[in-house]
Amino acid sequence: MMHPSAKGAAEGATAMAGTASGTPRDWGTRARYGFGVLLLLLSAGMFALVPGKIADKDAYLSAPACPAGARSADCRAAVGASVEEKVEVHDGKTPDYYLVVTSPGPGGERRLHMDGHAPVYDAVRAGDTVTLTSWHGAIRSVRSGNAVQDTRLSPVDDWQIPLGVGLAVLPLGLVMLWSAWGFRRYRARGNRSWPWLLVGAWVTATVLCPVGFFAGAAGGDVPHALLITAVGVLPAAAVGGLFVAWTRRRLRRAADVRDIVPMVPVRRKCVRASVRGDVADGMAGVAGLGYLLVGDGRPAVTPDPSGRYGLVPLAPSLVVQRVRSFRPDDPAGWSSVYKVNGIVIECRNGDERVLVATRRRDASLVLGALVAAPAPV
Repeated sequence: MMHPSAKGAAEGATAMAGTASGTPRDWGTRARYGFGVLLLLLSAGMFALVPGKIADKDAYLSAPACPAGARSADCRAAVGASVEEKVEVHDGKTPDYYLVVTSPGPGGERRLHMDGHAPVYDAVRAGDTVTLTSWHGAIRSVRSGNAVQDTRLSPVDDWQIPLGVGLAVLPLGLVMLWSAWGFRRYRARGNRSWPWLLVGAWVTATVLCPVGFFAGAAGGDVPHALLITAVGVLPAAAVGGLFVAWTRRRLRRAADVRDIVPMVPVRRKCVRASVRGDVADGMAGVAGLGYLLVGDGRPAVTPDPSGRYGLVPLAPSLVVQRVRSFRPDDPAGWSSVYKVNGIVIECRNGDERVLVATRRRDASLVLGALVAAPAPV
């Protein structure tokens, strides 16, 4: 009779694994389509903000100076003010800089959030006289002598962040949609090799993402930002190609399993392993409870790294077929757990295929335990 804790652990793993092997991958495809559409909508929304921001910038820069003693929303008014104090706030990763100034008239004391600390903020001291530029009811810049510094309310650079975000998420959205379509077709054709073109495209898009953001956030104008992003495509593609070449080389080395030979465990040991398939009497689909206990009778899967509870012994009819490296059609998540050097031991339990995944350094021990496991009394 199976111990209640073992039965509960196995049933829990079966429930988490799901009943249809294709279901997690189908959900992954839907998620890629959904995130791809969301990213493209976000990119389109950011791009839609840019013309309005540029129009505000042009209107501000082309606005004439207000006549002496007159104020209008369509002109830029110059107001003299005296610096009362400088305030530096360190609430986030980068400090915020404020100038507290007083000016004659109804404005009185103002606390101006400066755009950075140079050149005006660093240069002025309490008691200095500065000139404030007002447009549409807000202070947009501060002048001290020949130095001019924008406040955070200046519309001059407001177009940069929307453009940068749009350029950053556009390649990610495109490659997300393409990979959703491509992975589905790839699996439908029954390929067992890795989709290297899609992998390279993902790396290219990931590299191009920060390039696009900084091009938009630091570019002098829209054509300049677009040019920087376009120039970055080829270097990003080169990085993607190098990554694919490096990964393929590592996988070719990992595919050589000639050094993995059975090593019978001489003592009790719990190793990291995942099992997929019918592994125990009456237990279907035990999906890698996380660890495999070897060297203490029949190998047993367990969620406990110490191997003290939740043990589900493997079926005595389990027969080892072959040893190999990971393939794209292996259970999702194995490659992220065991990395490139993960090893799969293919077994049969009657007519059912059983896969045992483990780390390369533990593969010989697991293989030896499976081959030399004693039959039940």
